[in-house]
Amino acid sequence: MAQESEEKQLPATEKKLRDARRKGQVPQSRDLAAGFSIFAVLLYLVFVWPAISDRFFLLVEAVTSRQDDAFADASRFAIHQAYSTIFAVLVPLVCIAAVAVIIFGVFATGGPVFSFDPVKPRFEKVNPAQGFKRIMSLRNVVEFAKSLIKLVLLAALLTAILLAWLQTLFEAPGCGESCLRGTITGVISPLLIAVALAFVLIGLLDVPIQRALFRRDMRMTRTEFRRERRDLEGDPQIRQELRRQRREAVARPIKRGIEHASLVLHDGDRLAALRYVAGETPVPVIVVMGQGGETATLLSQARRLGCPVAQDAAFIDAVFIKGRVGNDLESNLFPLVARHLVRLNLV
Repeated sequence: MAQESEEKQLPATEKKLRDARRKGQVPQSRDLAAGFSIFAVLLYLVFVWPAISDRFFLLVEAVTSRQDDAFADASRFAIHQAYSTIFAVLVPLVCIAAVAVIIFGVFATGGPVFSFDPVKPRFEKVNPAQGFKRIMSLRNVVEFAKSLIKLVLLAALLTAILLAWLQTLFEAPGCGESCLRGTITGVISPLLIAVALAFVLIGLLDVPIQRALFRRDMRMTRTEFRRERRDLEGDPQIRQELRRQRREAVARPIKRGIEHASLVLHDGDRLAALRYVAGETPVPVIVVMGQGGETATLLSQARRLGCPVAQDAAFIDAVFIKGRVGNDLESNLFPLVARHLVRLNLV
């Protein structure tokens, strides 16, 4: 409850933005995708418009040529011709528009985003209080203002184009089929181009707005920021203790040599000596590593000094991969050494 009343003042971290992207939450401008999809449709129409217009005029001629047939036969034929014509025209248009929306949507979001999280049922979506907050949110106010601007702009474009072609539209029917085709093309082409340009212009202006709104929605409270930092870096007390141990490890003098060893482990011609003294070394320290001819010499020195010696092939194989003289023993090697330390009553 305290976090809900806390104000979101901090910008979103990269981790939160990555998590939001995995959940399908990305800034996106639908107007930009719509504008480019209209352009894609226009490019398609530029190439196939003669064939489309021929199909529509053939439809009109086919229907009017059946005026002497029975009404049932003529209507059945007209419906069949209309369905086939509309199907042949609309299916490619819908496919091209859908592909364009997907392509430009992926481009606008910086890559594909697949997530079912946005469609999962949530209580807050049907909660009246949360719904009222969403209605009065800044994002919805911006979307409402943008819709008004689009409505006014498109209405102005439509009015300007129709006024420019109004006289021609009235005179076209008396001119014949050739004038009618040219008039329809002349009216529809600038209208579609103007609509596409308007959507692209609004979309380009909308992209930074959507990004700013998204960043605003992704802001974090101080409690949320501290929790994320703790999850990433660990508990502050644990980190403080680790820093203290590192400082002690750097400050304490490093004792090297077989004479400072508490335990010597070997296998074949390889040897590693460890020093572990309670209160002096928090973890075992590697004081000697040897292989080849010096192994026998080091073993004899250790036995002469009374240092415990044991054979442990698994430990030797592991310590010779990353171990260095003077370094603390890697934590993953503790279990291999623990049984020897317990046996020697060193822990």
